[in-house]
Amino acid sequence: MVNILFYDDNDILSGNNVAKTIYDPACGTGGMLSVAEEYLHSLNASTELVSFGQEINDQTFAICKADMLIKGNNADYIKDGNTLSDDQFAGSTFDYILSNPPFGREWKNEKAKVEEEAKLGFGGRFGAGLPATSDGQMLFLMTAISKMKDIDKGGSRIAIIHNGSPLFTGDAGSGPSEIRRYILENDLLEANSKHQM
Repeated sequence: MVNILFYDDNDILSGNNVAKTIYDPACGTGGMLSVAEEYLHSLNASTELVSFGQEINDQTFAICKADMLIKGNNADYIKDGNTLSDDQFAGSTFDYILSNPPFGREWKNEKAKVEEEAKLGFGGRFGAGLPATSDGQMLFLMTAISKMKDIDKGGSRIAIIHNGSPLFTGDAGSGPSEIRRYILENDLLEANSKHQM
């Protein structure tokens, strides 16, 4: 997945002493952040990748923080808490966002906070719409999109793993349908059939 994230990014692949940021809203033990850093260093050892993440599970959060400390990274950028109801990086943007959010996880417990933020429209993370409370994958996707830098500030790239449901759930005009529409109309989806995974 990280090869997709850095695919054709000449600045980071060929620059000297380039520093970039990466964010995972469901970072778990930090494995994907670590793999991204290792992969990038194998391509260009002079590039620094500063990792940011948030994790809801206390045990995996502690493991991630410890791993960051062991590797000499700044563990202060790994935050504890529920990304959907308590975004620890509100207003922040990143060069790269990658994630493997939970599939089919209900978000009933976060519903009041998520709906409150959705009322902000695009002033919050969920302006495009809300999925059914039975599956929060698309909330993580909208969180990732909200963390993208503007094109005039270099833009961002997201690599996120989903099961098939975000592609087809919801009737036309529903929250999931409006989220997909927003992504397509704003040219946020990149597809390349020539790229081998």
